[in-house]
Amino acid sequence: MGNSKLAQGCQLPAHDTAGERQPDSENGILSLVPGDLISKGLATLPPASMPGADRHEVEIDAGPLGRVRLSVERKRVKHGRHSHYYWSAWRADAPTRS
Repeated sequence: MGNSKLAQGCQLPAHDTAGERQPDSENGILSLVPGDLISKGLATLPPASMPGADRHEVEIDAGPLGRVRLSVERKRVKHGRHSHYYWSAWRADAPTRS
């Protein structure tokens, strides 16, 4: 019994040669941004239950990463007849310098 030797490394995060995590290309550098900083960025948006645009972009200061642009979208959860709207970050990028 026990874990297969083939499955030992299956759940380890991806590392580059320097030993740091590599960002996922689909989500940009979102996996590198701490959750509390994402939460502070989402708090600057209007309430998700209010009418308006379903997607926004927010710039935050992400500490050692510098300025980061979060792409967020409005999502809805239904439970019976009740719906709850919330903001969810789906991508983070370093803003382009002009």
